Amino acid sequence: MKYGVLSDIHGNLEAFNAALKRLKAEGAEKYIFCGDLIGYGPDPEKCVQKYSKLKEEGLAIGVMGNHDAVFTHPELRMYFNFEALQVLDWTEQQLSARSIRCVSFLPEIYRGKNFSVVHGTPMDPIKEYFANCGQYRTAYSLWEGQVLFVGHTHLPFYMEGDENICHVSVAHKEPSVNFHPILRYVVNPGSVGKPRDNDTRASFGIWDTKTNTFRFLRESYDFAKTQEKMRAAGLPTFLIDSLGLGM
Repeated sequence: MKYGVLSDIHGNLEAFNAALKRLKAEGAEKYIFCGDLIGYGPDPEKCVQKYSKLKEEGLAIGVMGNHDAVFTHPELRMYFNFEALQVLDWTEQQLSARSIRCVSFLPEIYRGKNFSVVHGTPMDPIKEYFANCGQYRTAYSLWEGQVLFVGHTHLPFYMEGDENICHVSVAHKEPSVNFHPILRYVVNPGSVGKPRDNDTRASFGIWDTKTNTFRFLRESYDFAKTQEKMRAAGLPTFLIDSLGLGM
């Protein structure tokens, strides 16, 4: 089985379409989403609809991100900056009742065959950023399977290790990772809709369970079109400009 692994779509339809097209060309059969379908971007309704269609067809599983969670957990608003809150308020007006239900009832953690999925960490699935080996050791007994897929940081990386040893590797270009059978892995595919590693290209990956390998992928998309939509919607200038900087 080949899984396309995506995270942090953030209402960016152009990036989402480009990622799905690339994954289809790479042979992806199903899709894993690590949270945040909405927030920041100008097409939240279309992005949620696209995910919903894949899910209804039995092709996708996904978990709740912090932006997805605000409708059912309004206390999370205190953790967002001013610009993010502006967009979330705007986003709520753009979403249909069905789409709000979709993002509101995503699970906080998903357990599949030899893998688990969470947006943040197993300790705090919604808020905490998975970023270091101390967290890896703490989380080691809290997820099921060899691989834990995460999102939230918008940075592509992977961790490998056992109960005592952990190594972190940042993904540059499109590296392939061979999963060693006696080690366990935390993998963040980066962000499709709002990369933050100074690379404007959508970031995601593909997991081949037959060869037990994961390959990080990058794909260019028309971010100027996304920016144009954001301007038309009156979304914050800082967020518009950041797309062209990979921030």
